Amino acid sequence: MYAGGNVAAEETKPRHLELPDYIRILSKRKWFILIMAAVAMMIGALWAVSTERTYEATALVHVQQRPEGLFWVTGDTSNMLPNIAMETYARIAHSGDVASRAAERLQALPEEDRIVATAPEILDSVEVSVLQPDLIRITAENTDRRKAKAFANQVAEAFVQVNQEDRQRQSTKAVAFLEDQVQKAEDDIQAVIDEMTAMSMREGYVDVQNEVEAIVEQLRQYQAQRLAAETAVRVAQARVDHLEQVAAEEAPFEVQGRPTPNPEYQALRQSLTEARVQLESLQSKYTDGHARVLDARALVEELQSELERTPELIESEVVVENPAGANVEALLAEARLKLKEAQAQLAANDAALAGLRDQARGLPEDLQQWQALVDRLTRLREASMQLQEELRQARLAETIKEGNARVVDRAQTAREIKASPLRAMVFSLGLGLFMGLGLAILLEALDDTIYSVEDLQRVTDLYLLGIIPLRTDEADGLVTLEAPKSPPAEAYRTLRSNIRFSLFDKPATTFMITSAGTGEGKSVTASNLAVVYAQSGERVILVDADLRRPVLHRAFGVDNEPGVTNLLVGDMKLEDALQESGVPGLRLLTSGPLPPNPAELLESERMTALIEELAEAADIVIFDTPPAVMLTDAGILSSKLDRTIIVAESGQVTERAIHDMERLFRHARADVLGIVLNKLRVTGGDYY
Repeated sequence: MYAGGNVAAEETKPRHLELPDYIRILSKRKWFILIMAAVAMMIGALWAVSTERTYEATALVHVQQRPEGLFWVTGDTSNMLPNIAMETYARIAHSGDVASRAAERLQALPEEDRIVATAPEILDSVEVSVLQPDLIRITAENTDRRKAKAFANQVAEAFVQVNQEDRQRQSTKAVAFLEDQVQKAEDDIQAVIDEMTAMSMREGYVDVQNEVEAIVEQLRQYQAQRLAAETAVRVAQARVDHLEQVAAEEAPFEVQGRPTPNPEYQALRQSLTEARVQLESLQSKYTDGHARVLDARALVEELQSELERTPELIESEVVVENPAGANVEALLAEARLKLKEAQAQLAANDAALAGLRDQARGLPEDLQQWQALVDRLTRLREASMQLQEELRQARLAETIKEGNARVVDRAQTAREIKASPLRAMVFSLGLGLFMGLGLAILLEALDDTIYSVEDLQRVTDLYLLGIIPLRTDEADGLVTLEAPKSPPAEAYRTLRSNIRFSLFDKPATTFMITSAGTGEGKSVTASNLAVVYAQSGERVILVDADLRRPVLHRAFGVDNEPGVTNLLVGDMKLEDALQESGVPGLRLLTSGPLPPNPAELLESERMTALIEELAEAADIVIFDTPPAVMLTDAGILSSKLDRTIIVAESGQVTERAIHDMERLFRHARADVLGIVLNKLRVTGGDYY
């Protein structure tokens, strides 16, 4: 059956790129990134060289803003008009009206300085921006140096002219508005005076102002005193309530804790010492993997963990007198005394205030109306004076026709802003490197090919039995015979050892070597694995079960007939079909004549009997089969053999192929021992 501990998840595990991944991507796709950077640099240089010369000139306009408010009396004639947002001023400066006036001003210049330009041409050349808080920058770009300078200066002058005319119109409206407000204020003042005169004649008052003011002032004072006394009572009452609650919560005695040794901690410490002594005794008798040693080590770790969680000291309780109780009682008595004093002060203020209110009710209500009229008259006169001052300023502004904008910095010359070829190349190089790296990472994310051990472990849970490095000489061959001291030969011997370790508790005799596709090195792996097993003293039979495209007979230089198919049809016995490979202990069973129905032959009962016969004739039987994903032969044989080993070529096999093989062998109930990563491109130091 399929090995339960090796079942891979159907879904690909999330891939997180780390620093080694980025280094690998840079190494793998360095030429792609460099080509992208070179192309971008060439494009930037060509653009910089072919771009037409452009000139830029800048003029600055200051727009004076007034503080916020309806009226603001100052000596500045621009301050009586409402504010306009600086963005609005910038939009006006870039309007068709300003551009038309700038075009007219250019045509009105002396003949040697005259420039003929249209309003749309000026608008296309000019950009207007706001420099906080109150500056407008007018920038003109043009291929003609004279036009760039003239456009910036004339647009600034035209904007100042438009601003002045707008302010003039606003000043005229402001004068009319202020005159109307002044007249209304004078009418209101006269109405209040007439009302006061009529009231004085009707009631016969001479001078009661001093009496009214005295009573009102006393009422204000006592009301303020009552408010302060009422606040003091609330504060004192809150203080008393808080101290009473504290006094109720405070106990005359309190319990204090003292640290004492924990008997449980001492017992655990003694048990841990005994367990460690027992572990050292077992280690002197047995290996670290022995069951008793493992049990003893687990007991030591459990006791150590329990000892770390147990406190060495525990708290014991002692009853002592609480000193805070007496202090709270003293503070409570003091707070109650202050509460009584505040209540007495409040009662006295209430009594005095009641007397003044009775006296105030005795005064005629007309006196209060008189005071209201006096206050209203005062406010109206102050407002009238302010309006008259604003009116005077507005008339002055209307007379001198002053605006709030002026040119503070005219363009003296136009500078060339053509892109520098060197800067363009540097920028393009950086952009190209960035784009190349981004595209390389994107291609890497879209590429599901397995290149490294990390890639393999990310997509499958199959045991990694071994890594076979890529040969630097011939691509294929029996490296274990041709170069027995080379890193690939050593890798095959390591693979043999790992297989033995994996079979420590579940021995097996028959093994199937397969791969997802063709050319991944399964036949080479099967041949070299058979050689190293034979070199270790095992009796090995290497079977070429690829009844479609057999290759093992060429690797060992023998005839392909007789072979497997001869045995399946009953032409001869096993001993007659086995051929010597030239390696002591290794015999070869080739495929034999190629049949028209390979899958049916492999699935037959005769094939099952042949496998049992081979298992009795040798210690290790290795079957080389066709690719598992492309053909059904490997799936059929995997259910008949003890273990299945998958060979995956680095840079060739994909995640999809790995998952397809896992699904195929799971359905066939095969016991997959693990996977071998073949033809891995590593340096000598990396492999070591």
